[in-house]
Amino acid sequence: MNASLYGLFNILTNNIFLIIYGFALIEIYLIASVFFMLKKHQLVLLDVTDNLLKGFSDAPDKDSTQHVHEKIQSALQFITNKLASHPELKKDFHKNAERINERPFYNRHYTIEIYASIMATLVQVFPLLGILGTILAIAQTSFTPGATIDVSALSNAFVLAMDTTILGISFAIIFMVIESSFQAKIDRVIFESSECRRILSTIYLS
Repeated sequence: MNASLYGLFNILTNNIFLIIYGFALIEIYLIASVFFMLKKHQLVLLDVTDNLLKGFSDAPDKDSTQHVHEKIQSALQFITNKLASHPELKKDFHKNAERINERPFYNRHYTIEIYASIMATLVQVFPLLGILGTILAIAQTSFTPGATIDVSALSNAFVLAMDTTILGISFAIIFMVIESSFQAKIDRVIFESSECRRILSTIYLS
């Protein structure tokens, strides 16, 4: 192994824990961002459906005990049924729809999908980083130029390999659990956003 490649191995080996923790911080940032974007987007969806229901006396009653998704689903179902059974009401819905600001509604929807996709990808990186630590530890002891391998070097390499593997797998498990708890909510928000887009398209096309 030439000196430059060995130097690269040394740099990666000496900083492998910083690399793993760096990816963990990025994952935490993505999780926090998705969490707050979901909360905000839910409120936006609720505002959109509330605005569409203005002026309809038979609209679903507001219930403070209902979850925000229940309110959104109830409103979407009401609007869908109204448009299907009373096409002439499209003009009334169109007047309400003109008050809705679409741009942040759509942009936030796509941003959540992008962040969630990156978050899911990074979860799969942590076991690979653990394996990388193992490979680096072996490479550092096996290809030391002009030196013999002693027991202490092998012991240090073994400890490094074990530590990086355990750390990588631990982060992967933790973030996998967090991601799985988020996924159902993300899917639901994306579905509700798609329903809102479909309804708004139907209204505007009228």
